[in-house]
Amino acid sequence: MFYKIFSKILEDKTHCISLKKNPKNDLLAEFTIKSTVNTYKGSFGKTLILGGSDGYLGAVLISGISALRSGSRYVEIFSTERHLSLISTYQPELISSSAFDGLEKKLGSYKNLLLGPGMANDEWSTKIFSLFKDFILNNELDKNIVVDAGFLSLLSNDPFKNDNWILTPHIGEAANLLNTSKENIIKNKIDSAKQIQKIYGGIIIIKGHETIIQTETQTFICGHGNSSMGTAGMGDCLAGIIISLISLVNKKDYNNAVLYAVAAHSLAADNVLSSQGGIGILASDVIVEINKLLND
Repeated sequence: MFYKIFSKILEDKTHCISLKKNPKNDLLAEFTIKSTVNTYKGSFGKTLILGGSDGYLGAVLISGISALRSGSRYVEIFSTERHLSLISTYQPELISSSAFDGLEKKLGSYKNLLLGPGMANDEWSTKIFSLFKDFILNNELDKNIVVDAGFLSLLSNDPFKNDNWILTPHIGEAANLLNTSKENIIKNKIDSAKQIQKIYGGIIIIKGHETIIQTETQTFICGHGNSSMGTAGMGDCLAGIIISLISLVNKKDYNNAVLYAVAAHSLAADNVLSSQGGIGILASDVIVEINKLLND
């Protein structure tokens, strides 16, 4: 499949991105998703999603289903023992596990890691955080890593840097990462994204109105999206889309896949808004629509 991203330059190294061509923007990038006749469920690397503390099963399910619907071939959810038997009843294509014995080996062997959906400030989540921190600081990694939600809250209390991950905070999580107020983040969103990138590394995505995507050298603002996206699970949905798309492209198109994932997530929500109205837009609706967009 062949995909295009358009943009208009707002200022030096700052672009507003769109998936729709119009007279005001130009082609920013075009890329393809890898596909050959001989692909199988492990062709793009297995995906491991760690999350779903007790009481937060929905978050990790949304991320898992979102990843499957946006192209991931093999998705395993690592959650609590209480959730283990429930995951497959909601989505039988999801593999599930809960035993900490062997988790470090999985972190080493799985190509795509998503951490945080449904994690909390509890003993179970803190154990995962500590294990992952030790793993990532003591190993040379060639992996796709997305960090979201509860993991970000734990990270703000115990900061460390990695140049090869993607952090996806909402306004409140961004404020925690910088030890500042939500109001300050809203007033200085681009500068805040740059500060977070400098401290924590990688690519920073500050979600919300005009979502910001900050790489080491460039700033992008998403030109799609609407206020009806402010519902529970929408960020979990985005995290699943990102981990999926970055696993499906060649390394040179990694940044483009991130931009496309953010824009497609918001455009899908805009399409749902147009077709059914703005009241009651759910992450589940966006998952259905994103699948249509990626196959169009």
